[in-house]
Amino acid sequence: MSVSETGLHTRFRSLYRRSLPGFRVNEDCAGLLGSHAWVADGATGVSDRRIETAPSDAAWLAAAIQEGLPSLLQAGRGAGDPLHELQAIIARRYEAAAGQGPHSPTEAGPSACLGLIGVEEAAGRGRLRLTGRFLGDVVALVPSDGEVLRWTDERAKPFERLTLAALGEGGSAAGVVPEPVRRQIVENRARLNSPGGYWVVNPLRPWAGRELRFSAQLEPGAPVVLATDGFMRLVDVFGAYTDRSLHAALAAGRGDDLFDELRERELHDDAGRSFRRVKIHDDATVLVVAAEG
Repeated sequence: MSVSETGLHTRFRSLYRRSLPGFRVNEDCAGLLGSHAWVADGATGVSDRRIETAPSDAAWLAAAIQEGLPSLLQAGRGAGDPLHELQAIIARRYEAAAGQGPHSPTEAGPSACLGLIGVEEAAGRGRLRLTGRFLGDVVALVPSDGEVLRWTDERAKPFERLTLAALGEGGSAAGVVPEPVRRQIVENRARLNSPGGYWVVNPLRPWAGRELRFSAQLEPGAPVVLATDGFMRLVDVFGAYTDRSLHAALAAGRGDDLFDELRERELHDDAGRSFRRVKIHDDATVLVVAAEG
């Protein structure tokens, strides 16, 4: 997804952007630059290494994505794949930040789900072409031909179900991960970025080129939503919205109301027994953009 000559004249503008931490530290990020926009959602690593300069290794990785992507996308025209270049940059920075030396085969380091979209003019009729590259459960809601399409990567879903099974019928307190759940997460991470497993941004295990790719026709000015799974709980956990109704609410400027509703629903089920989830409050991030040629 390089910046084409056409893409130089097609840009995103931000309609709404908000990111809230679930517990203490926000490990999400979101951004846009010209004809590209992105959202990333960090996850704490399975490693003995620590990064002293960041509140968590997942927050460090989200910041590394946020710092690295803009310059790569800006220089993308005629250059290599920005995600392959980002992979190399993150690996080098992690080695410098977390310490050099060999790592064990089970060490995973921090990881992050990533959704990256780009837009360019499409042939004929004044429409635009939207493309997406996704690793993990970041979601895009894309209005196209009368539908609201969901773009995401569900290869981690079987492992998420194992984690919920380890949680059992009980819930968990905010900021506390029960030991059976922690063990299952460690087992899941052993399948990270490997055949038959799931794929995410990671500083120790290659991932570039494994993302799922999407494309669709888009009307100029149509709102496109990028969101982390913490925000998509309104659809996927609480069942309060469909993809279409959530997109409509964001397009109507109700973003702040939706965040308030999300936190209220989490608080009303603060043990996670009615709506089962490992994190009572998760980081929640939304970026709504519109493209114009």
